[in-house]
Amino acid sequence: MRQVYKSTNVFLKVVMKARAGFMAGKTRSKESRKRNLEAVVRMINDHTSDMVAAVRKDLNKPSQETTSCETEVAKNEAIEFLRSLDEIMEPEDEKCHLGEQENNFFAMLSIRMSFFCGLDVKEQEWKHMWLKKKLGNAVVLKPSELSPACAEFLQKTLPKYLDPECFPVVNGSADVAQALLKQRFDHILYTGGCNVAKIIMRAAAENLTPVTLELGGKCPAYIDQTADVKAAGRRITWGKFMNAGQTCIAPDYILCDANLKDKLVSEIKNNLRSFYGDDIKASPDYGRIVNERHFEYAVLAPNMLDIQIWSPLVKVLEFFVLQPSSRIQGMLKQCEKKVVFGGSSDRSQRYIEPTLIDNVSFDDAVMGEEIFGPLLPIFTVRSADEAIRIINSREKPLALYVFSNDKRINKRFLAETSSGNITVNETLVHALANVLPFGGVGNSGMGSYHGKFSIDTFSHKKSCLVDPSPKQSEITMGIRYPPYSPTKEKISGFLMRTASASELKMLKLLKYALVVLIMAFGIKVGRSYCL
Repeated sequence: MRQVYKSTNVFLKVVMKARAGFMAGKTRSKESRKRNLEAVVRMINDHTSDMVAAVRKDLNKPSQETTSCETEVAKNEAIEFLRSLDEIMEPEDEKCHLGEQENNFFAMLSIRMSFFCGLDVKEQEWKHMWLKKKLGNAVVLKPSELSPACAEFLQKTLPKYLDPECFPVVNGSADVAQALLKQRFDHILYTGGCNVAKIIMRAAAENLTPVTLELGGKCPAYIDQTADVKAAGRRITWGKFMNAGQTCIAPDYILCDANLKDKLVSEIKNNLRSFYGDDIKASPDYGRIVNERHFEYAVLAPNMLDIQIWSPLVKVLEFFVLQPSSRIQGMLKQCEKKVVFGGSSDRSQRYIEPTLIDNVSFDDAVMGEEIFGPLLPIFTVRSADEAIRIINSREKPLALYVFSNDKRINKRFLAETSSGNITVNETLVHALANVLPFGGVGNSGMGSYHGKFSIDTFSHKKSCLVDPSPKQSEITMGIRYPPYSPTKEKISGFLMRTASASELKMLKLLKYALVVLIMAFGIKVGRSYCL
């Protein structure tokens, strides 16, 4: 379903209406936030089967993967925010020490409030897509035209549950996304590729708009000799070939000890047959490449935007222009002599068989960029040291997987490598835990979200300082006013100075002594009065 926009003024009006709704308080009060969160839960409950059907139509994704990794995750997070809404909106009171010194002699009341940013635009990806509304922001949502069934569902269904002026859905091509980016937003969320992320950031810089970028990269999986190879093989197979490998945190390549490579490869082969049967192409549980562009085309179109659908588990498909060579097929062809499993494809069905590639070199095409498809290169390394050197020599990935039962090895990867997330003895599931921040670093992105981390990202902590007794504080604060003098400077320095531990101890003793003196004086006066 494609909606044609004849003028960029249309986008200006869309943005202005959303901002007006926000400024009018339609999304900001506790009641409106609760109403919107409940609407999201209700929409998912009412239309789970429609969502499953839309994703199946676009990607041939099985129902269980859609519900367990998308609809239920979104619904559960909305429910969790409903439970904690009072706490989220409660201001945080703290004693304020001027000069940010914890133990100085000036103190006032300070309040931190998580304030809504205002108007967000979310450049959405084409796989895992369902929404989360909790911080009172208005949102302009841009689904991908590459997943037309999902885009059509959102455009038809979302306005029935959420205010269409505050939460407009804008469908269209990359030109539409570019036109939207020319408008002024308070925050931009983008999940996709590095090339387009730079375009997003340049557009955001024009208005000094903060951005959250979840990008991806080549996510390595390291397996050492202490690992449970059977479990590792099963979990890597699941994490890699879910959605035909089109997941931003899918293991992109394997680094393993040479002594266990054959066993690991055997386990992955067995798991592929166990998961999808001997005829993988006929399996209802194996996905398809999103469209023929991704299947067939090779070179990124300059100045074109990635378009996406919302989810932690998915990455963008960039637009490709037709070239004599192919992308995933090109990778396959270049490494066809190194294929140890799979390698077949059917362009008419956008099907590429799960493929294992052995004896790969870093000069091979399959290692030149994120694969984002069902190809899995396998490298052998002599030690954890070598694996760490390889990982650190490449761009920082969104996820890093370590399969080891040696706590020292796990701690080394945690301390000596840099990635958006690190997961030990598992794949993908960290993205489902809303108690953990999800986001990248370096080329894999910036900013994070999920659970309370979404609050930090999509709201502004507004500080509010209150002097509850200005007449009293003027006695000490009065020394700040001119004319200055050496005496005032000394007093000011003393009052602003952070007390040392010994001084604090002395002050506490003096306080107790003063209390004792006051009590003694009171007792003496009382006796005198009685006499």
